[in-house]
Amino acid sequence: MLRSCLMTIMLMFSSYVLSAEHWIDVRIAEQYQAEHIAGAINIPLRQLKEQIASQISNKDDTLHLYCNSGRQSGMAKQLLLELGYTRVLDEGGIGGIDRPKENQNGG
Repeated sequence: MLRSCLMTIMLMFSSYVLSAEHWIDVRIAEQYQAEHIAGAINIPLRQLKEQIASQISNKDDTLHLYCNSGRQSGMAKQLLLELGYTRVLDEGGIGGIDRPKENQNGG
């Protein structure tokens, strides 16, 4: 009995440990190129429904969404939850995110 309980607990935590984290910029490509969170991928809000599965297939991965002000990232969060993604975080506007940024010049 103890062994089966331990196996269940290990399986529950292994899915969390194996899930990845992704930063997704839901702004248009020109805004992304001007400045974005280092390592973020760009999937504009209008294309999110069509492109998300090809970019991120594991619906248990953690998705950090951002835009300019938080409005579009909030809409993106709702859409992704409706599509079955389970760990979706609306990080708001890029200006309020304390992470390294990159631009088209590489810096």
